[in-house]
Amino acid sequence: MNHPKAYGTFIKRGENTYRTSAYIQWGSSEQSIGACLLLNPGSADFHKINPDLNVILNTLFRAKGEIMTDPTMKQLILLIEGIYGQLQPIAGRFHIYNLFNLQNPKSIHAIDLFEALVHSGEYDITESLISLNELQTHPWILTGWGIEQKVSWKNLEKIKDIWLNLIRDSRVPTFGKKHKTYNNYYHPCPLIPTHRSHMLTDLLSLYKQKFSIQRFPTYAARPNLLNEANLLEECDQYQLGWFRSSTNPESILKGFSHLHIKENYKLRAYQYSDGANGNGVVWAIPVNMDLPPANECECLEEHFLIAPKPAFALDDCMQVIDGDKSPISYLQASVAFHDIHEFGAFWHGTSWGRDVILPINEGENADKYQWKMIEDEPATLEPHFYYSNLGNPTIVFHTINDIGTVTMNRYVHTFSKSDYTLRVERTCIATAGGGIIF
Repeated sequence: MNHPKAYGTFIKRGENTYRTSAYIQWGSSEQSIGACLLLNPGSADFHKINPDLNVILNTLFRAKGEIMTDPTMKQLILLIEGIYGQLQPIAGRFHIYNLFNLQNPKSIHAIDLFEALVHSGEYDITESLISLNELQTHPWILTGWGIEQKVSWKNLEKIKDIWLNLIRDSRVPTFGKKHKTYNNYYHPCPLIPTHRSHMLTDLLSLYKQKFSIQRFPTYAARPNLLNEANLLEECDQYQLGWFRSSTNPESILKGFSHLHIKENYKLRAYQYSDGANGNGVVWAIPVNMDLPPANECECLEEHFLIAPKPAFALDDCMQVIDGDKSPISYLQASVAFHDIHEFGAFWHGTSWGRDVILPINEGENADKYQWKMIEDEPATLEPHFYYSNLGNPTIVFHTINDIGTVTMNRYVHTFSKSDYTLRVERTCIATAGGGIIF
């Protein structure tokens, strides 16, 4: 049985003890399996489990090691086991952060003392903060500092806002049981023991609402806005080889209502022609710059057609694509990514252009293929969104492509936590004989 253990780091200043870090450990992995932001450290200490460390704390004024699990930690253990119970054995660390580090089991007394210590200069209000990089290592954060509030608790409101801004900057997804009126979240472990099971049920439900798979109908993967494709002035006449395209690749983004291009940037493209075949390459450049002629650019030797790239272009045009961070925005960004990377493609240059996102609607002869499965049939065929174990927004959809051999393919798009750059993994999961030949 994989029994979790709790660990903490403490310092002592004067009569007060501060817990500067704490986590609950399953197994030996140091990977984060989640985190929470609570009010302040409660009663968990060394006394019963490790009395020698308590002696060290009182003599050297700092100590760290295994600690007893207090009621809050026991409730958090139940929460983690409820979330990851199907993935036994659980392995990793659940980190516990607090708005302030002062240890005190009575929350109201703790807040009053915290306010007094900050006012006297004995406590730095930002002492509990962690780095943005550390915050981004967590797949999710549970917010639950309690719902008590007083007008006099001004420093508590300040540190709460600082933490919330840090979490927003990290883009790490959060959940918690929010008060109906105030911007406060119920503590995960109510003082009344009989209320704890109900709170656990509520938190598990909120987690599932936030992080379970969200499915989309096929039409959600299509552009949903009409826009006119305006021809560009800084272009070249059609010719063989590389030349500046007269078509604006921004029209791809303008077809999706949840996406936009970041201010001060624009998208421009080069077209490649080889008789009846064609390809293109799209670059993100500053809005005040023009795309230079192809022969004035360095060429990318690693590109299969040795594409031109302006010196001032970003390496990845997805860096300038932004959205509202909703699940559907990531679906739209996944499709836009493929459309951008096949901009200007025709005839033998086409690949993604023959992909049909599943499931196929009735009346489109969905049963015409006899599939030979390479992998098991997908449990969820519809396009869907979820957060990965590391907290990355992820979109999965399946397609049929009939070029050469008819294939069923799984596309997994794993997005950065901070922007819409992504990593794409394509896997052929089934075949159905010969397809079309251009």
